Amino acid sequence: MKKIGFIVQFLCLALFSFGQSAGDGIRFIEGEKWENVLKMAQEQDKYIFMDCYTSWCGPCKALAKDIFTRKDVGDFFNANFINVKYDMEKGVGKDLYKQYKSNIIGFPTLLLINKEGKVMHQMAGFQEADVLIAGMKAGKEGKSLFACRDRYEAGERDLAFLKEYVAALEGAFLKDDIEKIVLDYMNTIPVEKLQEKEIWDFVGAFIKNPYSPQFDYVIFNIDRLAHKVKFDRYNVERQLSWALEKAVDRVVEIKFDENGVPLRLVAEQGKIDTLLRLIDRGNLKRAETYRAKIKIYELELAQKWNEVYESQMMYRDIKALGYSDRDLDETARYLAAYCQDKGIIEKYLVLIEGLQKEEDKGSAKLKSNYYGTLSVLHAKLGNNAKAKEFKKMDEKIRAEKAKEFESFLKKSE
Repeated sequence: MKKIGFIVQFLCLALFSFGQSAGDGIRFIEGEKWENVLKMAQEQDKYIFMDCYTSWCGPCKALAKDIFTRKDVGDFFNANFINVKYDMEKGVGKDLYKQYKSNIIGFPTLLLINKEGKVMHQMAGFQEADVLIAGMKAGKEGKSLFACRDRYEAGERDLAFLKEYVAALEGAFLKDDIEKIVLDYMNTIPVEKLQEKEIWDFVGAFIKNPYSPQFDYVIFNIDRLAHKVKFDRYNVERQLSWALEKAVDRVVEIKFDENGVPLRLVAEQGKIDTLLRLIDRGNLKRAETYRAKIKIYELELAQKWNEVYESQMMYRDIKALGYSDRDLDETARYLAAYCQDKGIIEKYLVLIEGLQKEEDKGSAKLKSNYYGTLSVLHAKLGNNAKAKEFKKMDEKIRAEKAKEFESFLKKSE
């Protein structure tokens, strides 16, 4: 009887699969035992397309509503694959998640699996119809992510293949792998090759390291490149500016230990010289901000504390440091640790007190908290009672924010 029952079940599944060739959209088998799906794949000699989703996943719902229901998508997938979908948090899906966890980097994950149950190709995230079809078609034709990976590890490096490999990685949302491949390729070609449109289109978006020869070449030849490659100059300049800002911030940033004590700044003259050279040449929109940050950093290194204060006040007045007072707060903490001039500490105390008063008067729900900085400044000036008072206030506010965040997480579950 059990054997007859299985045959009936198997025939029903086979008939369902046969019916997939007609109608709009992908016709999925949902929640079926995995061993039965594998038997169907073996019987029909087809790959299995598996939609790995969860009930709370927005992109999963968008795929199901807007992409899987399309006729062109249905025509391709119904003709070529056995299509199944599983909620990875329920029933059979929970076991399949454990089995294929190494291939599921998030939701949705879309797997192409052979009749032996081995993953041959993977994609992740919301995919437009043409991208989804092209990706799974490539996987079916042996141009899968894993086949490309094998070819790459075997030493294949021609540009046409690398573009194919990167396309597979994009579909799988493996951004770190893409960057490594592109950067490795970029380091094998002369910088002058960036003038070739095909090469620029492949590597241009990854030129983000100000200390690289490629970045230097683009900054110093941007007019020629814009003419030859016909790129969007606004986007390229924004990319260069963002990269320079991050590099400047990494050099001048005041870092703190686990107890909130600022670490001494380290001289990085070689990097500073390179960055200033690029900033001066690039003529980018936020160049004055970068120069201002570097100037304050150099004054802090030289322990010219009065000039640090005067420069910060000047840059603040002209908005050269942006619209945030985070830099002032961090500098005040740094001076409290390393400056012995109490006159300068008192100036920063007045400044930070003013910032806190403004925050206290404001009606915004998310307020900045300078009480911790006020505590260390008072301690530096020997006013221990005030230091303890502000430390308690800082700890109270931090505890309240932590509690609010914990409550938010619970509501989000």
